[in-house]
Amino acid sequence: MMEDFWDPYGEPPEEDPDELEDDELPPIHTLTLEGLAPLRPELISGVLRESGKMLLAGPSKAGKSFAMIELALCLSAGKPWLGRFECKAGKTLYVNLEIDRNSFLYRVHDVYQALFPDEDIEHPSFLKNLTIWNLRGYCIEWPHFVETICRRVKHENFEAIIIDPFYKLNAGSENDAYQMAQFASGLDCIAKASGAAIIYCHHHSKGDQGWKNSMDRASGSGVFARDVDALLDIIELELPPDRQREGVTAWRIEGTLREFPSFEPVDVWFNYPIHVMERFDPADNIAPHSQLPAFQRAMNARKPKEQKLKERCHRLEAAIDVLTAQGEKVTTSKLVEYLGVTKQTVWRMVDEHPAFERDPKTGQIRRSCPTSPQE
Repeated sequence: MMEDFWDPYGEPPEEDPDELEDDELPPIHTLTLEGLAPLRPELISGVLRESGKMLLAGPSKAGKSFAMIELALCLSAGKPWLGRFECKAGKTLYVNLEIDRNSFLYRVHDVYQALFPDEDIEHPSFLKNLTIWNLRGYCIEWPHFVETICRRVKHENFEAIIIDPFYKLNAGSENDAYQMAQFASGLDCIAKASGAAIIYCHHHSKGDQGWKNSMDRASGSGVFARDVDALLDIIELELPPDRQREGVTAWRIEGTLREFPSFEPVDVWFNYPIHVMERFDPADNIAPHSQLPAFQRAMNARKPKEQKLKERCHRLEAAIDVLTAQGEKVTTSKLVEYLGVTKQTVWRMVDEHPAFERDPKTGQIRRSCPTSPQE
């Protein structure tokens, strides 16, 4: 078989005209700017065109799955997403890989009622446009998933296919650029076969991400951010004590777009189960923690003990969720690395959290009692 191997530094192989016609690639054309075909219509106004690709990236507890459900409902109904982005109405497929079927349907129900309180929940006017494919519990290799979904959606005329989340797709190591390029090519195959836009979500890298450019916050290879046509990134905002709300968190959504100018960051409250747009006064200096001036961080740190305890518990839960999602064993050393704190701080955070306990011998952190999920 060595005679068939082409040495890239030697002579190129002889061309066979018949083989060139059957290589399944498009022809090479001379550039002409006359008679240009129209651009594909916008699916999400100012963000994503039909058949494009979009990634929503954010940390644990940002409500990414809820944001995806909100988007699916808004695309099905042709209503604005996050109160800001107009959506074209059309058939939408939601591929749920993470949550059991009944829990997922309850989430859709809760989000639907919160988004559209005036709609009749018993006779919804547009849910016929929303299709759910529940794959929780099915271990599917990425090539098989691509082949199967391409076959199933080929004639369904979906406008959008939402895949939630990435880490359940068995698409290889997120840190391997080659494997992630293969993943991106698979998304292209799905978009080509279905004619639909492909939208998926992914988590942030470990540690504080506020100081990074939004394109560099998603965990793993840079292929994620640079392959998609629209990257929407969610980062938590730090609020002064007088602006904080019980049980509600504030987030900023930034966009890096290929076919449109970047939009002004959108600030939202995550008030379970939906995100609600907010317009903060610039004079309030509301921003991610690492972007605030030192004096503002110091002022915000003056919080009641109960609130500080709640925030430490929230931070610990988010770190454990991310490590668990990555298939890593949750230990003291892993939490020290992820949170960027000392071993003693991790011990204190675990000891004061009612739902977790640590093994002093092995350093492993385990759940001592069940807690309600936040995302």
